[in-house]
Amino acid sequence: MSLKKFLTLYDYGHLCSVCGEALSLQYSSPICDELAEAWELTDQQRRFFCFREGCCCGVCGSSVRRMNFAKVFLESINLKYHENIQFLRDVDKIGQIDHIKIAEVNNCGNLHHYFSQFPCLSYSEYGSKVSGVSSEDLMALGYRDDSFDIILTSDVLEHVPDFHRALSEIKRVLKKDGCFIFTVPWLDDRKTVVRARITGNGEIDNLKPPSFHGEYSLKMADHLVFYEFGYDFVEELSRYFETNIYCHEGFGGLVSSVFMCRK
Repeated sequence: MSLKKFLTLYDYGHLCSVCGEALSLQYSSPICDELAEAWELTDQQRRFFCFREGCCCGVCGSSVRRMNFAKVFLESINLKYHENIQFLRDVDKIGQIDHIKIAEVNNCGNLHHYFSQFPCLSYSEYGSKVSGVSSEDLMALGYRDDSFDIILTSDVLEHVPDFHRALSEIKRVLKKDGCFIFTVPWLDDRKTVVRARITGNGEIDNLKPPSFHGEYSLKMADHLVFYEFGYDFVEELSRYFETNIYCHEGFGGLVSSVFMCRK
């Protein structure tokens, strides 16, 4: 495992890595009191997560987390396919775009618009009833072995009842030398907390009071938090993949990091 800084040929710190426009940041505080209390965040940690989710490009609305996600995605494309794409808006200029097979498992927010320009994208939403959008369970993916060059998830694994099964499935459907690029909320100064699990009869067993991401007041079932990941999560990743952590240079440190796992 290694930790990488965003200092590459493809990094322009004053421009948004998604839309390419000059950064004019907007700020909000999306971590509500109830979530911060359930998560047992310190005041500083809460500010870090507010920065991660609430500091956004004033043009395209991409949060710090999504701008970082775009950087790591582009780095993987540029290095593997010998490209020099600097902004996600320019993915249509990738010479081998017709041959890159990507699985986007659950919507990556405003980044989905750009990923959808890949002709070989397989896009799914858990529980989807939308025509043309399949429903995929990360613990039992319906794809064949060695299917994808890149798999993408954005703050999803913490909502999966058994993340070990999910990692095993992701590894199975990745091609040799393929990449799993993803984010999860995690804190490197504490051990992973298991908040809930699925019992043998398929019911949810809440080991701690239920906690939710997204719009907290809605308490949506698919936003239930099963894991609050900590430093040991990185050790678990290393059992399945060669793992790099790309770390944002600014406020919040590892809270805004992106994982790139190679098979």
